[in-house]
Order: sequence, then structure tokens, then C-alpha cells
Amino acid sequence: PEGFTHPGSPNGEFKKETDIMDVWFDSGSSWNGVLVNRPNLTYPADLYLEGSDQYRGWFNSSLITSVANHGVAPYKQILSQGFALDGKGEKMSKSLGNTIAPSDVEKQFGAEILRLWVTSVDSSNDVRISMDILSQVSETYRKIRNTLRFLIANTSDFNPAQDTVAYDELRSVDKYMTIRFNQLVKTIRDAYADFEFLTIYKALVNFINVDLSAFYLDFAKDVV
Repeated sequence: PEGFTHPGSPNGEFKKETDIMDVWFDSGSSWNGVLVNRPNLTYPADLYLEGSDQYRGWFNSSLITSVANHGVAPYKQILSQGFALDGKGEKMSKSLGNTIAPSDVEKQFGAEILRLWVTSVDSSNDVRISMDILSQVSETYRKIRNTLRFLIANTSDFNPAQDTVAYDELRSVDKYMTIRFNQLVKTIRDAYADFEFLTIYKALVNFINVDLSAFYLDFAKDVV
């Protein structure tokens, strides 16, 4: 409104901007003001990240303005994500009362459960979230945590300088687990490079539940 003021404004007051050709043109040329003119950033950007609705929006307008001016895209890669739906697959809306506040999730389950849920879904598509779904994720988290606690409890006095065993001297089962662990590390690193976070989640959970808990740790309990 006319005459509106705010102490954060350099001049103490605001005025309506009328020099706007198109909002998508303005946002689509942001690479020039952000990337080109800041020495601590690179142009083109390593990654543009937005919702799946931006292929015809920001991604497209940024591409057009950058190619028109410099002949190159303003980004090296694009990563898009879907939208969060409720447990029934319906769009979240305050009027429907089916929204979930992250603060409520943190209070009931903790922030780690919300982080783990993000990796447990294919975020390139629309994803469902509900307290029931998060409860299932918390069970997975509990299995991971309990397995790690068991490992820590049984290796707390391990001294690498004194207790390390050369690979050639390991038992066959230990060599097998070493190979499986290295395979897991490669899978996770490759998945991170390709932004395949769901692959990381599946590989890690499978390794902990199957290779460690159901096989190796169960076997190790019977070895004197």
C-alpha cells in the first residue's frame, strides 16, 4: 500500500515496481545477477533444483535467456522433485486439514525419522506422507540404530594398531563381508553421484537387515 514503511528498507519506504516485463523472464535471468556477478559462484551452475512443475517455468526461461545471451545453458544438471501428498494420495490443503507440519513430526518421531523418510521415497515423483507411513519408517530407523549399537558395543575396545588382521588371514566369512561392504560403498557413492537417494536407502537397509543382522552378526555370536 502507498506510504508503507519498514525499518529494513534502505530508504525507509517502498514503492511499487512497474519495470517488469514478465515474471518468468525476471526469474529466468537470475543466473546473470547471481552466478555471473559473484566470484564465489560458477556459471553455469552445477545444479538447478526445483519442483516438477518448473520444466515449463524456471528451467525453461533460464535456458532460453542464457542460451540467447551466451549460447550455453545456465546449469550443468537439473534435478526435479514431485509434490508431497497425504496418505491417501490426495493433494495436501489446509482447507482439507490433511497437511503435516514438520514440527509435529519432529515432536512425535524426531528429525531423523523425517530425514530417513525423504531417502525412502522416489522424490522424482509425487510421494505420500502420513503419520502411519512415518511410523513404519521409524521401525526401520530402530533396526538400523540397534544394529549399530550392537556393533559399537562389541568393538569399543578395538585398537586398529594392535587388533587389525591382514585380509589374507581373515576367515572366509570375514572376507565375504569385506567384499559385500566394499560393494555397498560403491553402490552408495554411485547413487549419490546420480542423486538416486532411494537406491542408497534400499541398499543400506538391505545390507544391515540381511547381510549383517540375519547372517554375519548371528554367525559371529556362535564363534568363540
